[in-house]
Amino acid sequence: MAIEPNKSRKEQLLDVASYLFYEQGYHATGIKQIIEKAGIAKGTFFSHFQSKEQLGVAWLHKRHHTWNSWLQAYLSDQDPTPMGQILGIFNFVERWMQDCDYRGCAFLNALSEMPDATNPLRKEILEHKQDLLNQLEHLVSRLKPEESPEAHLALAHSLLVLLSGCITEMQVFRALWPIDAARRAACALIERK
Repeated sequence: MAIEPNKSRKEQLLDVASYLFYEQGYHATGIKQIIEKAGIAKGTFFSHFQSKEQLGVAWLHKRHHTWNSWLQAYLSDQDPTPMGQILGIFNFVERWMQDCDYRGCAFLNALSEMPDATNPLRKEILEHKQDLLNQLEHLVSRLKPEESPEAHLALAHSLLVLLSGCITEMQVFRALWPIDAARRAACALIERK
């Protein structure tokens, strides 16, 4: 991983940590390794982040914005109808999973390492998933304006479960069939009503 010299030390540190946390896992990555890869002094690390946990929260916060910018850029080139945008999310996940060599969702990966529901990283994970749920609910409400808000939310819940499930299974099988199955199931759910 190349360090960009034009970035601040804090941004460089966050970039290195983001790369290592995603590639190796949060718990497998130590502060010492992050400091060495970033080429900084220990004191510099602690002048920016009081703990690894604080750095982990910053990583997930940054990842949320990065991932959503990738998603929105992809969707801007897709069919603008609500159905086109919903299917576009599934198509984006397919492309993204191939691009990351099936490494999977940073948030789901981190969640598997955080059994404590009070861990601050869990708040970032929840906010990321809630944001995706909100996007789906908005698209569903545009797609089916005649239905109730409760029906919109129920369908958005199902779509989110399909997306999360297919991401996990694509990571396990290192194959595309889970996204194909999830996309078919999503279409069936949408058309059922």
